[in-house]
Amino acid sequence: MSEAIVNKYVATTDKLGDLRTRPVSERDKQFENQCLRNRDQLLYIDLCQAMNAGDIGRVEASFLPWIYIFCATGKHKYAAQINKFSMNLRSVYPQDLW
Repeated sequence: MSEAIVNKYVATTDKLGDLRTRPVSERDKQFENQCLRNRDQLLYIDLCQAMNAGDIGRVEASFLPWIYIFCATGKHKYAAQINKFSMNLRSVYPQDLW
């Protein structure tokens, strides 16, 4: 049941593309926007749970979607800092940190 709910109410690339290719008269823009909001909120909840659990792998895996979100909302400094930290984590900091 939870998978059916997620498939219906959370935006995925394929689903969102299908919704947006419909004629304007058939589109439900409020539903599309709510699906996008649900996706972003689930990403935030996942990040919070990963930080609370100390799961740095999951936190690091969420960097790329957050970079895209920050760029899309005009928060380029946040996106740049996350990207810089991610690059430093792999190439500058000692391997014991990652």
